[in-house]
Amino acid sequence: MEVKLENLSKVFPGTKNRPSTTAVGNMNLVIPDGQLVGLLGPSGCGKSTTLYMIAGLHKPTDGKIFFGEEEVTNVPPEKRGIGLVFQNYALYPHLTVRQNIMFPLENIRPKMPKEKMAEIVNEMAKLVDIDRYLDRKPKELSGGQQQRVAIARALAKKPQVLLLDEPLSNLDARLRLQTREEIKRIQRETGITTIFVTHDQEEAMSISDFIVVMKMGVIQQIGNRIL
Repeated sequence: MEVKLENLSKVFPGTKNRPSTTAVGNMNLVIPDGQLVGLLGPSGCGKSTTLYMIAGLHKPTDGKIFFGEEEVTNVPPEKRGIGLVFQNYALYPHLTVRQNIMFPLENIRPKMPKEKMAEIVNEMAKLVDIDRYLDRKPKELSGGQQQRVAIARALAKKPQVLLLDEPLSNLDARLRLQTREEIKRIQRETGITTIFVTHDQEEAMSISDFIVVMKMGVIQQIGNRIL
């Protein structure tokens, strides 16, 4: 699914003691179908705000968002066909890995048969290589394994676009290296258009088909990674 941003802006209103803040200013960007793009920049540059506007969690102040030919600027998040993975994984601690992955499927209407849900859970768990941990709780897993559960849950509804917000920042150096290779493999196998937010230049260059460098809410440069 191609993702297109047209003159996209987000201004957070000020208060009595603080002026308004332009988090993203007049962004124009096309992410081709099936590509993995890295949004790269320091904290406060607008990359996560851009991701949340694409997800529908932030309403743009101005501009438009298209998924393919369809404008989704005012479409609610649950109807955009996106999968979102947060920095802190956001797994349900009282549920097993199996139940965490199944959770979004249980809210689909019309209701999906249990056999079909179980089939999808097994498929996603195998894809991210956690199928042997399906009956464990998140606290029994390493950080890298928890991150893979979060990715499996995001992929369970077969999204058109996968959004990853600093997915590796809570992992140690060894797990970061391993998990970013896993993310690249999963994206290649699924072919889902993926947008990956990071402040780590090496991370962006190792995983992305192309990189969008941001500073103070503005795109500074767009380029292919060096092979």
